Amino acid sequence: MSDQQYVSPLISSFPDIIGMQLPCKYRPRRPIGRGAYSTVWSLINNETGDTVVGKLADLSQMSEDNQNFARSEAQNIRQLDHPNIIKLFDTYERDHKLLHVLEYADAGDLLTQVEVRTRSKGAEGGPAYYQQDELLVILSQLCLAIEYIHDRRIMHRDLKTPNVMLMKVGLIKLGDFGFSRKYDESVSNNVGNTFCGTPYYLAPELWRQQPYSYKADIWSLGVMCYELMTLGKPFPAADLDGLMQRVCQQGSYEPLPADRYSADLIQLVERMLTVNPDQRPSIKEVLHHPVVSGRGLELIKINVRRLRNLEVSVADRIVAEVDRVQAEVRAASQK
Repeated sequence: MSDQQYVSPLISSFPDIIGMQLPCKYRPRRPIGRGAYSTVWSLINNETGDTVVGKLADLSQMSEDNQNFARSEAQNIRQLDHPNIIKLFDTYERDHKLLHVLEYADAGDLLTQVEVRTRSKGAEGGPAYYQQDELLVILSQLCLAIEYIHDRRIMHRDLKTPNVMLMKVGLIKLGDFGFSRKYDESVSNNVGNTFCGTPYYLAPELWRQQPYSYKADIWSLGVMCYELMTLGKPFPAADLDGLMQRVCQQGSYEPLPADRYSADLIQLVERMLTVNPDQRPSIKEVLHHPVVSGRGLELIKINVRRLRNLEVSVADRIVAEVDRVQAEVRAASQK
């Protein structure tokens, strides 16, 4: 059944406040964001009373490629079911408008948290830097989410701090799959045809118009880790040309702070930011690294068991995921 067939019986006579008549299942609350072709709304699910997010895209203003990107978000995220990935509840398309109804992240996004920490005063009077354990809790959950999508041959292609959502129960959730795609072992399209994502987080192979694979997501994860560790950018530049030069030059970023983070963690992030994608770790290699599979995943298990508002089924699944990874690490060490 197509989206058009699915939505028609559900369209109510609710006023066209958000630019599209809403299915009777939802009512608008307030706008919470805007992009180049889309508006993001807080909606109420009339059946449950829960707050959800409505991401409304105006297809009439988009190129054919961008329309395909907008639709691909639903196609890819619909098949995903993971505690660290934002859920897609419904998709409706009508009159050149596309509405995705998504899980609401009630604690904002990681970029906002980074900006707050940058402005805040830490114990030593400077910015409120993340402690290593805090960073590992974030990194480990992101790794579980990325491993899940890579195992299903989906590449996110837009990993960045604004797309990492925070929940008051303490979970990290990966969102915005608008640029995601199913991939073969290597994606051969040049950047000129598939220049998607946010330039600042793009891997060197994309800038060089070379074939790229899931290792491009690992680069973006490394950029995010650098931001969390320094509350700054690894490749500051005045324009795209300057950014490309910085990104494509090995070792062009300021060293990570060895006084705040362990050598193991720093070396792992440096490996993610290796210009040659063949030398970058896979997401499983990141997950299996001792600093993640040891301290990072143990912290997740400890935190999950302490979270009073987290559903038991969700907590059990997260613990099972952690146990699985740690069992894989033990098995590999015995070979």
